[in-house]
Formats: sequence, C-alpha cells, structure tokens
Amino acid sequence: MTSAEILKKFTRVAARKLETTTEDSYLTWIRSYLGFLKTPAARAEPSSEAKFELFLSDMARDDYSESSQHQAFCAILFLYRHVFEVALKDVDALRCRRKASARYTPTEQEMLAILHHLQDSPQYKIRLAGALMYSCGLRVSEACQLRVKDFDEARKVLTIREGKGKKDRVVRLPEILLPAIRKHLARARALAEIDIAERQPVQLPGRMDRKSPGLQFDTEWHFIFPSAAPCAHPRTGKIVRWCMGPGVLQRAVAEARKRAGIKSIITPHCFRHAFCSHLMDRGENINRVGEAMGHTDIRTTAGYGRKDCEAMTSPLDRIIHFPKSA
Repeated sequence: MTSAEILKKFTRVAARKLETTTEDSYLTWIRSYLGFLKTPAARAEPSSEAKFELFLSDMARDDYSESSQHQAFCAILFLYRHVFEVALKDVDALRCRRKASARYTPTEQEMLAILHHLQDSPQYKIRLAGALMYSCGLRVSEACQLRVKDFDEARKVLTIREGKGKKDRVVRLPEILLPAIRKHLARARALAEIDIAERQPVQLPGRMDRKSPGLQFDTEWHFIFPSAAPCAHPRTGKIVRWCMGPGVLQRAVAEARKRAGIKSIITPHCFRHAFCSHLMDRGENINRVGEAMGHTDIRTTAGYGRKDCEAMTSPLDRIIHFPKSA
C-alpha cells in the first residue's frame, strides 16, 4: 500500500474505534512513522518489530518525553494491528526517561483570584465552567462536554461520563453553585429547544446518531456549554451543534491569571490538581478523593498530597544561635 492508501484505511478504521481527538494524535505519529520507513536505516532492518524498535529508540535519543513515546507506541501499534493487520511480537526499544517534575497546585487564594477574574463571553459562561472544574475535579474536556442529563438537581450530583479510561464517576455539586447551575440549565434547555424546533441535531458520541437518531433532538442530550454556532462533524461532514472547545477555557484562564497578577503558570488542568490537593489538605478521606478523581490506583491520588511535607519545620529554623550575618 502507498502512504495515501494507508492513511485512508487508517481514517476508515479509526472512525469506528477511536475518539476524534485520539485519531488526530495518532495520525501525527503515523505520518511520522511512514516517513521513517522510507529512510535507509529503516529499510535495512529485517522485520517490522526491528523497524518499530528503531523508531522508538530514536525518539528516546532525541529526548522526547515518556508520554510522547507512549503515545507514538500506541499509535503505531494500532497501525500494525488494524491497518496492516500484522500481529507484532515483543518490541524492546530504548525507553524515554520520565522527567520527575513537581506538579504545580494553585493555592486556595490563587484559585479564588482566578475565578474572580474569569470573564464570561457573549457565547459562553466561562466563570461557571471554571468553577465546576475546580469544585468537581473536572478535566477541561470533561467540562466542555457536559450535557443537561449529567446534572441530577434532586440528588445534587454530577455524573462525568466516559472520562479517561472510559470510566464514569459521580461527584457532589457544590451548594454555592446550585442557583447558578439551575439558571444555566434552564438557559441550556431553552437554547436546545430552539435547535430542536429548527431540526438542528446535537453531536452524539460514537455511532449513537445512527443507533438512536431521536436522541439528536432530545433536550437532555444537549450540551450545557454548546458551541456558538453549528459546525461540520470532522468525520462525516454533518452539520451538528458541538460543545465549547477546550481552547476557549484555556485562553480565558491565561487572561484571568494575568489580570490577577499571578506569576505562576496556571492552566485549566491545574484546577483539577487544586481540587484534589485542597481536599486532601483539609483531611478528606484519600479513597473518596481518588474515586471523585477517577483514579484507578490510590498511589496516583497520594501524589497530590503536600500538606505533610509543607508543614515540616526546616532544621535550620531549629538552630537557635545561627549567625545573623550568614
């Protein structure tokens, strides 16, 4: 197969098996790998496994991050399994080193300042989206993709559906946000009714629009942060009402940080860090926090804890007669 034929088959297979964001990421690495296969070094290797190992090892030598190499590994493995239809044996490549970097968590004062400086746009309730991210531990994509049906106003809980690892989780809604949430849900339902009256479908996950076409015109399936205008589905070209893009929140948080005069780099994902760390700092049960975060391993949750370390007294402070001139 030519590169064009390979990419065409990949796109066809990916439409059935991958999310659009994953497809885009995989496509970048697959194009890079197809270019690599044309090099003399790759042609000299006797097997697919050897070519694969050489590509990954070159990434390690070029100082790529562990996460980038892992993503490339998954993309190329998908290529062999579902496009080339080749069963690979073990791939033993030089691995990228994981950089041990400290996870920055905004303080409660910094979070309050950023939420205060978040500004709504004519199309989006950005401050409410930011407050939900912090109060419920949401990833930016999860906040953007919230639908009306995800809010249980009677039980005062929010269901995050198909998060990382395709897992659902339930978190409690903050009492202080309930009036704003109820008001915004009413607004979202009203906008949904307008779309339904105009027969404008909402984007549904996977192939649901084919399996249950009526849900495209169901108010409960509409996004609470819908896109400003309908747009074409990247795979089918069908005009649908999508959700607010992550870039909207990312830009808004960057501007709020500047207005608040905060020097540290704070992104929307830091809101999730803050949710976990602040709960643990206040003595919340680590298992409950881990469940709210959607963590499979409790050690991941424990990595957000910082109160014990920050509370330790420096040994220098215990030296009574330390010379002042030093």
